[in-house]
Amino acid sequence: MRPRWCSDSAAAFHFRPEYVDELHALAAGEPLHPERICAVIAKGDEVLDWREMAARHAASRILLLEGSDHALSNFAELLPQVLAELGLDDTLTSR
Repeated sequence: MRPRWCSDSAAAFHFRPEYVDELHALAAGEPLHPERICAVIAKGDEVLDWREMAARHAASRILLLEGSDHALSNFAELLPQVLAELGLDDTLTSR
């Protein structure tokens, strides 16, 4: 039993060596249409390394945030910038 990386330090789970192969089988391949992706990446993400995300989406549009967090807790503030990046900013104002 190994501890989970979550707020409940008493919780545990079983991890076996054969699970590694199963995880590799679940790995996502390269994006099929990177030009259709706008990756919102937060340098303050406490779960994922922003440099790895930026490298994975190098052929896509990237909205790189200096702070924020994994949940993009400030998404409401970011929405106008995201819509502008997607070319949808006029859509809301013209209604």
